[in-house]
Amino acid sequence: MRAAYAATLVLVAGTLACRGPRPEGGAASCTHVQAERQVYGAALCEDVWACARPPGGRFDRIGLHRLALCENATGPIVLYLPGMHMNGELPIAEPRHDLRVYLAAAGVRTWGLDYRTHAVPADAPAADLEALSRWTANLFVDDAAWAAAFVRGADAGPLYVAGFSQGAAFAYRLAAREGEALAGLLVLDGAVSGGRAPAGGGPAIDVGGSRLPFAERKQLLSDVIADPRRPSSVPGFASAGAALADILFTAQSFGGHGGLANTRDGVSDVQLLATLLASYDRWWPRAALDAQAPPRPSRTLPVLAFASTGLGPEWVKRVHDSAEAWGGASAVVRDLPGYGHLDVLVGRRAAQDVFEPARAWLAGAR
Repeated sequence: MRAAYAATLVLVAGTLACRGPRPEGGAASCTHVQAERQVYGAALCEDVWACARPPGGRFDRIGLHRLALCENATGPIVLYLPGMHMNGELPIAEPRHDLRVYLAAAGVRTWGLDYRTHAVPADAPAADLEALSRWTANLFVDDAAWAAAFVRGADAGPLYVAGFSQGAAFAYRLAAREGEALAGLLVLDGAVSGGRAPAGGGPAIDVGGSRLPFAERKQLLSDVIADPRRPSSVPGFASAGAALADILFTAQSFGGHGGLANTRDGVSDVQLLATLLASYDRWWPRAALDAQAPPRPSRTLPVLAFASTGLGPEWVKRVHDSAEAWGGASAVVRDLPGYGHLDVLVGRRAAQDVFEPARAWLAGAR
C-alpha cells in the first residue's frame, strides 16, 4: 500500500512563494506556507495558513488548508469542518479515500480547518490542558465563522460548509447564526448536538481510552500501517490488523456492532482506517460537548446529508431530523446501508456512495 501511495502522491515543493489566492483582511495574524501535490495526474496545490486567535494564548491557533487545482480552479467553494480529535491535514492522498482530494481533483476549491486542538502537543502536562476548559462549542464555531470570512476573502463565490460528525454539529451551529449566508451544508454522518458533557476526567478528553490507552493505541496503529499481518501488541489477537478491526467494530461508545467502522464486512480497509486514526489529535475539550442545542435558522438552506446505518435507527433519524430542520422539505438525506461512522470517510465504496453524489450536488444537481 505504501507503494500505491508513492505512485499517487508526489510532494513537489515545501515552503514556496505564494501561488494561491491572497485573502483580503484577517490575514495579518496568519503565516502562509504553500505546497504542490500531484494526485492521479491532476496537479493540486495546497496552501496552508497558521493563524492566531483570541485571546492569544499558547494554543490559541487554528490552521487553514486550501486544496484546489493549481490552474483554473473556479468550481464551488467548500469549507470542511473535521470531526472530534480530527484536523484539516490530509493523511490519505487518494481521491477515492478522501472527500477533499476527490472534490479538488474535480475542480472544487476545498478548505479544511485545523481546530485549536491541533496546536496542543500529545505530551502536554495537566497544567497546560487547563486552557481547554474555556474551549466551548461556541468558541469553535467562532473560529469556523472567522475561517469562513477568511475563505470569502480568498475565493470569490458561494460558500458551502461541510462537516463530519462533530464538525457537522458545528456546521449546523454556524448556519444558525444570522448573517452567515451560506450556500448550503454538506453533512457527513452528523447531527445537531446539545447536552451535557460526560462528568469527570478533567478538561481534556484523551483520544486513547480504557480499552486502548494512548501509547498502546499509537503502537497498534503504527503496526497496522506498516503491515496488518504483524503480531498484535494487544493480547488475544492473531495479528495487529485483526486487533484493530475488532476494537473498531465492537467500540461500545458507537453501539458495539460496527457503528464506528464495519470491519467485519470489510466496508473499509483496516490499513486505511489506521492511517486515518493515526492522524488524530490527542486532546479534545470536554467543554465543547457541554452546550445547548442551537436554535433553528431563520431561513432554510440547501442541505445534503449522509447517514451511516451502523449506529442504528435512532442515529439515522437524528441525521434526517437535523437535515430537515435546517434544510426544509428540499433537504436530501442518503442512508448508507452497512456503513459505520468512519466508513463514510474511507470506505471502499465511499467515492461512489458519498463523494460523487456530493460533487454532483455541489455542481447543481439538486
